[in-house]
Amino acid sequence: MKDKRWFIFIIGFFVVLAGVGFWGYRQSTERRQLEVTLNNNYYRTFYELTENVQYLTVLLSKILVAEAPNQDRLIFMEIWQRANAAQINLTQLPLPDTMMIRTSKFFTQVGDYAYSFFKADTPVVKTKEKWETLNRLYKKADSLNTELADIEKQLTQGKLYLSELKEGVSGVIQREKPKLARASFKDIEKHMEDIPVLIYDGPFSEHLEKRKPRAISGAKITAPRAQSIALTFMEQQSSNGKYQVKKINLDRGKIPAYRVELVSRPLLSKKDRITLAVSQQGGRVLWLTKARKINRPQISLAKAREIARRYLEVRGYKDMVPVYFEVIGGMVIFNFAATQDKVVLYPDQVKVTVALDTGEVTGFEANAFFMTHYKRKLLPPRLTVTQARKKLSPRLQVRSKGRLVVIPTGPEREKLTYEFQGQLDKDTFLIYINALNGQEEKILRVVRNKEGILTL
Repeated sequence: MKDKRWFIFIIGFFVVLAGVGFWGYRQSTERRQLEVTLNNNYYRTFYELTENVQYLTVLLSKILVAEAPNQDRLIFMEIWQRANAAQINLTQLPLPDTMMIRTSKFFTQVGDYAYSFFKADTPVVKTKEKWETLNRLYKKADSLNTELADIEKQLTQGKLYLSELKEGVSGVIQREKPKLARASFKDIEKHMEDIPVLIYDGPFSEHLEKRKPRAISGAKITAPRAQSIALTFMEQQSSNGKYQVKKINLDRGKIPAYRVELVSRPLLSKKDRITLAVSQQGGRVLWLTKARKINRPQISLAKAREIARRYLEVRGYKDMVPVYFEVIGGMVIFNFAATQDKVVLYPDQVKVTVALDTGEVTGFEANAFFMTHYKRKLLPPRLTVTQARKKLSPRLQVRSKGRLVVIPTGPEREKLTYEFQGQLDKDTFLIYINALNGQEEKILRVVRNKEGILTL
């Protein structure tokens, strides 16, 4: 009898041991999948940062040789836009606030310095002192560009993983490549120590630094309130249950915000993690990203576009129109622009990312919208659409009826234009004719491929 009991005990022990082993293997596999998914999301943000810094470097080099005042204005406008975009990318990488303070400050200073020149009522005179300052900024941007290119090279060679930047990720990836990514970003921050002192309208131009987003107002909210807002925002979308807050931090960027990390309740999968940024002032959701494995596409782009449109509408973004899209890694990113009286407002854009396997929204970004959106006093056009069409090149085959749109011509400067799509040989263009004076304001070339629709 005792032998039988002992035999049953041994069998039970091995069954439990096998169960524990299987559970451990499953946990390890899910952990690895989570780290890979996180790494992919961070890759996308990092590559956007690299692209913006690369453009920023090129633009700063152009301004050193540009002489025409009109050309200067255009370049300064683009510098401002790229610097702000780079700063947004930086805030979306899971870096501690203390790690990239100088780099963030550099983007702020470059953007505001360029803006101070652009807003000037008279043409900018590049004195020797100003030229030397711009040259120092160019060299600093070029150095940063080189550093980022080196990190990018290590990423492509598999020597570096961005997921290790995230606190709490301590699985296989982090064990194999301990602290390499953090060390690389710390090196960048160290090289940013000697940022040039900028003098424009007073040291550091405090009135520009204090410029506020147009669409954010109200009192400052507390961390618990930010948690509640994040949960409400997510539960409008989810049919899988509730979410609970795992972590919350305050990020101090162009728009100070609480970064809230959520997990599903009950925990459906360790891969099911969502991070949102909720503005400290007013409690508006600035962006959202969900890290999960993306499987083979199952839904059409048209269906994904409708999902994105409904997602915005439920959250109060009404009368938005899709303007561009891009397909990346089984996901599609749609750019939607706001409208006012049927006029498309290109500065006021929101991005929505839809996973093409299930149609789930895995990303949302409204930073640009909150910086620029307000009810505009639109002047009635002095030209009809027919009159504006006559301003187009006779060599162009016009493919659209034309519509009224507002386009940015610089920080806090916009123009009401007619947008026409036209074709010359195999190339497609968007041409913008001023609706008040008939001048040609801008030309963009449209690039269509399987990845989406982009403009150059």
